[in-house]
Amino acid sequence: MKCQTGKNSYSTKSLAETALIDIHIHRNFPPDQGPQNVYQCEFCGGWHFTSKSQKRNVRLQEMIDFGEMRRLQQARRWE
Repeated sequence: MKCQTGKNSYSTKSLAETALIDIHIHRNFPPDQGPQNVYQCEFCGGWHFTSKSQKRNVRLQEMIDFGEMRRLQQARRWE
């Protein structure tokens, strides 16, 4: 779903976090690039990505810290 801001909107924080992780896997972003967190929109009430957050999403950070992001990105290249 699209918001009036033009951004994709997710109905829950959990769905937005999962989509955030998926985009990092599929676009092979280095840890410090691409969207870093999610936030709830004041216009539509949905959840969007942000690359301007000072803090990386906890789920994303854990996947990076434990090497799972790198493994999933490598597996994606083999598909």
